[in-house]
Amino acid sequence: MGFICILAKINFTFAQPVLAWDQFKQDYLRPNTIPFPEDNPYSDAKAELGKILFFEPRISASGTQSCATCHNPSFDWEDSMATGTGHGHKKLGRASMTVLNLAWDAAFFWDGRAETLEEQALGPIESAKEMNMDLDTMLSILQNISGYPPLFAKAFPDNPQITEENVAKALATFQRTIISSEAPFDRWINGEEDAIPPSAKRGFELFTGKANCAACHSGWAFPDSNFHDIGLADDDLGRGELIPHVVPM
Repeated sequence: MGFICILAKINFTFAQPVLAWDQFKQDYLRPNTIPFPEDNPYSDAKAELGKILFFEPRISASGTQSCATCHNPSFDWEDSMATGTGHGHKKLGRASMTVLNLAWDAAFFWDGRAETLEEQALGPIESAKEMNMDLDTMLSILQNISGYPPLFAKAFPDNPQITEENVAKALATFQRTIISSEAPFDRWINGEEDAIPPSAKRGFELFTGKANCAACHSGWAFPDSNFHDIGLADDDLGRGELIPHVVPM
């Protein structure tokens, strides 16, 4: 009987999965703070102004589109369609990507042509295919809406003017605050062992191990924010249009 008990104990111990994911846990830790650039530090007033501008349709040529038209919080900050819809209800060539967790990215737009959120912010507004708004006209519209000058003065006390730069900084600040909520996975990574079931833990072991999903889906938010050729035939060269093609000799 004693020998059987020992075997049972050995089998029980052996049956437990080897926790190969421990080395990955640091890479999946949810950050505690949002990174803001030194030349555009956070303030409540700036984030509030950016939020108002994000939902403002009057900064589009039609007066009916806002940033939130394509980046709708009801659809995880995108629009749930295969490709976006731009000025004049025309279909765009690419999908509207989510703006969740952009504060940690280093390149913006699908092809990464913008290096900062400040640089990205005005792109869709002035794009003829998207919001089709002349930026000088946008500034004139904002200057003539009585509620905006006080908001800009509060957000930018050292430079209270309604300028392209301040519009971009406000929008970028707000976008950095758009963050996915804490998930059970985050709690498990932080040490709450019962936050996810054993099957999910086995799934993570497979995800980071044999299946190698983590090769592309790494980091706390799961995209690695890099560019990948996934092998689909398409006329859209994506980032290839921005990077010189090297012809082998």
